[in-house]
Order: sequence, then structure tokens, then C-alpha cells
Amino acid sequence: MSAPRLSPLTPDALDAEQRALYDAIRTSPRAEGPLGRSLTRDDGSLVGPFDAWLRSPVLGVLLEKVGMALRTDTLVPAAAREAAILVVARAWSADFEWWAHRRAALDAGLTEGAIEAIAHRRPPPTDDPAVSAAHEVATELVHKRALQASTLEQAKTVLGERGLVEVVMTVGVYQLVSGTLESFRPPPPTGVDVAGPPPVEEHAGYDFYQAASTLRAVRRLRPDPIPDATLRRVLKATTWAPSGGNRQPWRVIAVRDPAIKQRFAELYRPRWSTYTEPYRSRFDTLPASFQGAVTAGDYLGEHLHETPVVAVFCFDPDGLAITDANLDRPSVVGGGSLYPAVQNLLLACRAEGLGCVLTTLLCAEEQTVRELLDIPEPWATYAHVPIGWPVGGGHGPIARRCVESVAFADQFGQPLFAAESQSGK
Repeated sequence: MSAPRLSPLTPDALDAEQRALYDAIRTSPRAEGPLGRSLTRDDGSLVGPFDAWLRSPVLGVLLEKVGMALRTDTLVPAAAREAAILVVARAWSADFEWWAHRRAALDAGLTEGAIEAIAHRRPPPTDDPAVSAAHEVATELVHKRALQASTLEQAKTVLGERGLVEVVMTVGVYQLVSGTLESFRPPPPTGVDVAGPPPVEEHAGYDFYQAASTLRAVRRLRPDPIPDATLRRVLKATTWAPSGGNRQPWRVIAVRDPAIKQRFAELYRPRWSTYTEPYRSRFDTLPASFQGAVTAGDYLGEHLHETPVVAVFCFDPDGLAITDANLDRPSVVGGGSLYPAVQNLLLACRAEGLGCVLTTLLCAEEQTVRELLDIPEPWATYAHVPIGWPVGGGHGPIARRCVESVAFADQFGQPLFAAESQSGK
């Protein structure tokens, strides 16, 4: 932990106003909660954001009252409140806030699994609709800076109007707390190891270039469910893809039925085994990156049925303008109206922190897939995209040919840009 930016105020250094606030904090209900004896250090100074509040006691008194009201006088269940606070602490990587409210969350009934999910920016596995609603509201406010209408309505149904407002206000107050902690970096309680959330890659606010340059094929996916609001955003982005004549000759089926996914897995495994068989005998001589891809593909094959969503892309052949149909080579132009939608889906998943991978092996089992999904004639399939929260780090830097090797000037092979050192392959 870095050095504090304010020297902690000990009790003997306080004036009357500061002392009144100090005593109010020390005797508040939080002193009886999980934080308990850790409210002060050995020298009597306050921990967390409270020492900074003493510098402006007129504001500190109000913040203390708001904090206590959120704890004791709201309709939001404690577990839902703590889930929302942990979302904020995770977003700010606020060690003290995470440490204190992780303990409070456990005391309120959140499981270790739910807390771990929030730590990795995934929805907590829970049967409590209030926890799910509060988590989704907090996540959208913190990471999207807006609350979708569908999320608002769902939260209002679960929490009521007052509960919804109180969750929104809780997120705002703890953003303020996180800002205070980040600005002044107060020292931890004496003799206490304040463990913050684990480091994870930031997903909020990704621009196109950052998303595209870190869009890995993620084949190791968790079975945790994807909220409908998140899935809707991802699929909405898919609809923005261009197509010939703006016909959008594709549709996507979000497969979540366990029985269908189990059948997909049974079809996928032998196809994957056949596809990778040529590499197995010389596996140890392959580049490490290729070995990793094969191993991750093995994982996907064994766990495909557990993937929360498999997006199956279908197309209408009659809706394609195939201008290269009569050339003496494989026809590819029709895909120009199809695969941009898949790429939009992949990029949207990246922005949401979801893992995904474009697969096509199941296209070889098209008749079976068509029957499973009741796909009518003449529609056919062209991509299957497993989607889920990544196991481990998920996305990250990718290895591709450098722009100098693929972009030409006027004629094939003529350099457009001067080569840069360390520019890649």
C-alpha cells in the first residue's frame, strides 16, 4: 500500500467539531458490525475515509448520517446493499472498502462464490432476486454511466421504487467513499492485512481500438449465467453490422437449453478430435501459442454443454448477393453480409468482459443442428459462438501480422508504410 497523503489525526489533535464527529463514528452501529475494533489504529486515529471527513466536520457529519441511514433505514436488504457496494469497490479497486464490505457481505448472507464472482466482474450466482437486481443496477451505473430502461424496470419490480432509488444512492455514496480513499490513501488498521479485490483487467470505457486489439478467442468459460440485460446489449450490437442492401439475411439463436447444449457437445467433441488429430503426434514441437489454443479447445469440447449461451448464426441463401458465384474459385462474397454480425457480437462481448470464440465445426452437423433448433428451409448455419464469463484472465494482447505486411500501396506487395521496429510478425 502506498504512503498516506494526509497525516492521520489523533484524538488529542481534534477541535470540538472534529471530536463530536469522531465520537459519532466511534459509537455508531458500524462499531458493532464486522469492522468492529478496526475503526481506529493504535494511536486512536480513524481508518478508511473517516479521517479525511474530520478535515471538514460540517460535511463529515452529513456523510456519517447518510452512511448510517443506508445501513439502518433503507428498505434494501443487507445482502443486496452489500452486493452493490462491492461492485463499486471492485470498480475502484478500493482495498479498504473491499476488505470492510466483503466482511459485511458475508455477515449479510452473501456466499464466498457470490463475492468471488463480483471480484471478477461477473454476476453473483444467487437465487435472491434483490441481490441480482442491485448488482445489475450498480454494474450499469459504474461501468456504463447509465441505467438501461429494462434494468430499471426489473429492479423496480423487485425492489420497489424506493428500493431502486436507495440502491442508486448507495452506489453514488460509495463512489464518493472510493474517491476519498483513492485520493488520500489512508493507512490500514494497525496490524491488519487489508486485502483488496484481485487485480483484473478494466472493461469499462473500452474504445474500439483497445477492444479489437485484445479480442482473444476465449475457450475456457464459466457456467455462471449471463443476465438478460447484458445479453440484450450484446445482441443489439450485433444488429448494427452492415450487410448487402441492408437486408440482414441472418438470424441468431441464443441457445441456453441444457439438453440442446449437451447434444451440441456430443457433436462437437469428435469433430474437434478429428480436426486436431494431425497435431497430436507432434504436439511438443508446436509453438507454445498453438499448444495453448489446442489445450483450450480441448477444454471447450469437454465443457461446451456448461457454457451459458451458444449463439447459433443462421442465414437465408436467397438474401445474399453473391457476385463471385461464377468465378473459378471458392465463393466468399456472400459471407460479407454475414460475418460482420459475428464480429460485432465478439467485440460487444469484449466490451462487456464476456469471453467468446467463433467456431464453425458444428456447421458440418448442420442437418442435426437444424432439427434441434427447428430452423426452416432454406435457412442454414454459418457460425456457433459459445459465450460466457472467462475462466482466469480471458482477453488480452493478441499476436497478428503487422500492418506493414498486409497493407499495400496501389499494387500487391508494394509497401504502404515504412516498417517499424518491434512491429510484430
